[in-house]
Amino acid sequence: MTDRTLTLSNEEFQLLRQFVLRSIGVNLTEAKRSLVVSRLSKQVRKLGFSSFSEYLKLVKEDKQEKENMFNMITTNVTKFFREQHHFEYITKDFLPQFAASQDKVVRIWTSACSSGEEPYSIAMSLEKALKSYRNLNYKLLASDINTEMLQKAKLGIYRREEVEGVPYDELKSFFKMGQGDNEGLLKVKESLQKKIVFQRINLVSDQQYPIKEKVHIIFCRNVFIYFSKDTQMQILKRFHEHLHQGGILILGHSESIPLSQGGWRLIQKTIYEKTD
Repeated sequence: MTDRTLTLSNEEFQLLRQFVLRSIGVNLTEAKRSLVVSRLSKQVRKLGFSSFSEYLKLVKEDKQEKENMFNMITTNVTKFFREQHHFEYITKDFLPQFAASQDKVVRIWTSACSSGEEPYSIAMSLEKALKSYRNLNYKLLASDINTEMLQKAKLGIYRREEVEGVPYDELKSFFKMGQGDNEGLLKVKESLQKKIVFQRINLVSDQQYPIKEKVHIIFCRNVFIYFSKDTQMQILKRFHEHLHQGGILILGHSESIPLSQGGWRLIQKTIYEKTD
C-alpha cells in the first residue's frame, strides 16, 4: 500500500483530532492535516491496517501505541541556548535577587524539555553563574509528553551540528567527545546530567502534576502555540499554583499571557512574574 491509497477522511481526522486534544491538549488544526498523514501513514501501513480508523481503534485500546502516536504527532524543535536573553535574565537579574532571599536552592521546571537542549542550557548557565554565589544551589526538573525525546534527553548524546550553539568553554567543561564508533558525537558529562531529573508529565492530565515543592522558575517555551486558548488558561492556572510568590514563567518568543485577568506581570519580553 502507498501513501496515495491511504487517505485520511474528514471524519477520521475529526475523530483523531478530538482524541489528541482530549489526551494531550494539542490542537490539530486543519492546517495540520497533511502533517498528520505524513507522520502516521508509515505506522498505519507497518501495522497492516488499511485505514486510519483501524489504527485509531488500536490507539484507544493500546497504551503503548497511544504513546507511540503522541510521540509521532508532537513537534520537537529546539536547540542549545535558544532565545539567549532568557538565560541572561536568570543569571544577571534573577540570581542576584534570589541570593538576597532566605531560600538557597533555586528550583526550576522545564515543562516541555524535548530532547534536552533547554535543561542542559539552563544547567550550564547556572553552573557558571553560581561560582559567584557559593551558598546557592539548584534543582532542575525536565519534563515532556514525548517519551522518545525524553529518552534522548536522558542520554545526553548529540551530533556535532546539534551543539553548534554551545560556547566553546561550555563544550570543554560539560561535554565529552565521542571516539571510535562514536566519532562526531558529544555526550553531556555525568556531573551535569545528574543535576537534572527527567520525567514524563502531561500538562493537560487530570492528575496532579507530580511536583511536591513549589518552584521558582517554569520554562514553557513554544508550547502554548499548539494549545487552544482554553487549554492555555487551564495550564497557566496550574503553573500559577506551582510557583512561589514572585516566581517566574518564561514563554516562547511568539507567546504571551493576557494580563487583564491578573496574577501575572510582564517584566521582560516573554518573561512573567507571579503577582498574587
